[in-house]
Amino acid sequence: MNGLVFQLWEYLLYFLKKENEHSIHSPYYFQCYCGLQAYLKTNRGGNRELEDLRKSFAGQKTLIQSRDYGAGSRWTSGSEKMISTIARRVVSPLRNSLIYAYFCQQTEARQVLDLGTSLGINTGYLREQVQGMLYSFEGDPSLLKLAKVYLGKFFNVQLVPGNLDESLQTVVNQLDRIDFVLMDANHRFGPTLGYFRTIYPKLHERSIVVVADIHWSREMKQAWEQLKAWPGVTGSIDFFDCGILFFRPSPNQTHLVLEV
Repeated sequence: MNGLVFQLWEYLLYFLKKENEHSIHSPYYFQCYCGLQAYLKTNRGGNRELEDLRKSFAGQKTLIQSRDYGAGSRWTSGSEKMISTIARRVVSPLRNSLIYAYFCQQTEARQVLDLGTSLGINTGYLREQVQGMLYSFEGDPSLLKLAKVYLGKFFNVQLVPGNLDESLQTVVNQLDRIDFVLMDANHRFGPTLGYFRTIYPKLHERSIVVVADIHWSREMKQAWEQLKAWPGVTGSIDFFDCGILFFRPSPNQTHLVLEV
């Protein structure tokens, strides 16, 4: 089963399993989910400056030399990539950017990690919610240079270059705790679990971790299942495009598959 067929099969399973707020018994998750629906409705147009930036990138036919430390893309190959292709095929759509921003808003958002800057669109949406410092990691110098044009003007964003396998531990060692993490970098089983293992000691009961592309491949699905079962994880929400992990004290684990 190739990657695209796998995703189609996974979406069929998700479609058959997904539920809505009427199936949520926990008051916390009910409130959280209804809050997300309201947030998406209120912000359906997104941030105008960021959406203009997204549109600008989508129209740029410039080729850049790209370095990919992760699992790569089904839509781009080789070291030369067109900016417009990255913007249209790799960068998350607006709805996902808003989901990430909403869940960041549900935390204290003083120490926030963004694993995978790319062109900086998701980073820009997270930045609006940050009450302290946002550390955004990108291993591709060409992408980081493009993202820096917009993100470089904000005092609460620190762009971290280099291979995430090395740079993440260095930053985590400097932090006393981590409130929110967006994991959207190396879409492989081993690195995904490795990044979570690195950040886990600094998470606390009000932390939230978002894992992007949990049904992107067999590896990512396996990683998602492992993360849901991780000691200390007490709840999760599967939105197909991403998964949300919670660490709130609870006598029972809550694992939901919800439409959005």
